[in-house]
Amino acid sequence: MVYDDLYYKAYDLVEELKACDVKVAFAESLTGGMISSKLVDIEGASEVFAGSVVSYTNDVKKDILGVKEETIEAFTEVSEECAKEMALNVRKMMKADISVSATGYAGGYDNSNDYPDIDDDPDDQTGTVWFGFSTEDETFAVTQYFVGARDAVRLQAVEFAFNLILEYLKENYE
Repeated sequence: MVYDDLYYKAYDLVEELKACDVKVAFAESLTGGMISSKLVDIEGASEVFAGSVVSYTNDVKKDILGVKEETIEAFTEVSEECAKEMALNVRKMMKADISVSATGYAGGYDNSNDYPDIDDDPDDQTGTVWFGFSTEDETFAVTQYFVGARDAVRLQAVEFAFNLILEYLKENYE
């Protein structure tokens, strides 16, 4: 994926959010604010972006986003349950119409393997990302497995988040 492709994807998302009169918010862990940053690269994003929380640590997930300690203890911070709580709570906090959360394992800078240690649990491998999605009507989570080094995984996560929102808007607002 080329940076220009992501820029145009963000542009399309901002335009679609404007057309639908929808505000979006994010709760980001492994992306460290990258989803929000790529969105606000686009002029006019302030019309559709409510805000975000970068919740890189479990303390921020719990103390700011309101993820239950029991959720993290029972399922870990990289799980369907945690991603759903992150998305639901940031949507409410930011008073947004739609929210997306991203929590996962980005890996190291020199990770050239598709998935290290293939005998391990695939949900604990580099490239595993859970995305939470929340609207007033529903909250759900989906998992994706991305290939590549740390930056590649993070950029793919940004693109997936944008696509998730675009798909929802096209299915529900057109």
